[in-house]
Amino acid sequence: MRVIVDTDAVQVHLLEATRGSYAYLIDGGGRTVLCDTGFPGRAQALLSELEDAVRRLSDIVITHYDVDHVGSLKALEERIPARIWLPADDAPYILRERPRPGLKRLIAAVTKAPPPAHWAPLRDGDRIGLLTAVRSPGHTPGHLAFRGPGFLLVGDALVTHHGRAGPSPAVLAWNPELMRETATRLLSGYSGWILPAHGEPVQVGGTAEAAAKP
Repeated sequence: MRVIVDTDAVQVHLLEATRGSYAYLIDGGGRTVLCDTGFPGRAQALLSELEDAVRRLSDIVITHYDVDHVGSLKALEERIPARIWLPADDAPYILRERPRPGLKRLIAAVTKAPPPAHWAPLRDGDRIGLLTAVRSPGHTPGHLAFRGPGFLLVGDALVTHHGRAGPSPAVLAWNPELMRETATRLLSGYSGWILPAHGEPVQVGGTAEAAAKP
């Protein structure tokens, strides 16, 4: 695990086992939370990297329905008692009640991500420990980011490249225009760490200029 944020209130670790679609461990406020689970087949590598943190893991939060974020969720559910939280508007896709739109329908058919058996919905403004869910649609209909003290877990709402943050590639977006609007809203006036699934964590300084396409 790589420490990204380390304060008296919270520690945030990047999980190297999920390289390619990063997951993060957030420890603080009386809760230990895993944000996203990476690709299918990563559960054992995740558990090995988490080490002692597995015993205190209280929650798993998911940013959106893509298989590289929910891929190991079911396998983790079968091995640890953490409570699972899904973004309410993306839950029907994760549970296979509704097919993913566009290219992602094919990706989901080829790369299987079994749904969890037990879960609870998360909506804009809901809190899990030190994390507050932030509505961030565009990449997917129900995408959520999670704001914490000094950091923002952005899933695929943003990517980073050469030390800058901006919207994910339009070709993978459910609604590219809405995704760009979300990127501008998330970054405008924000100062702190941006923690993406794709790209490396970066610190930004609070202007909408950072939302320019990378």
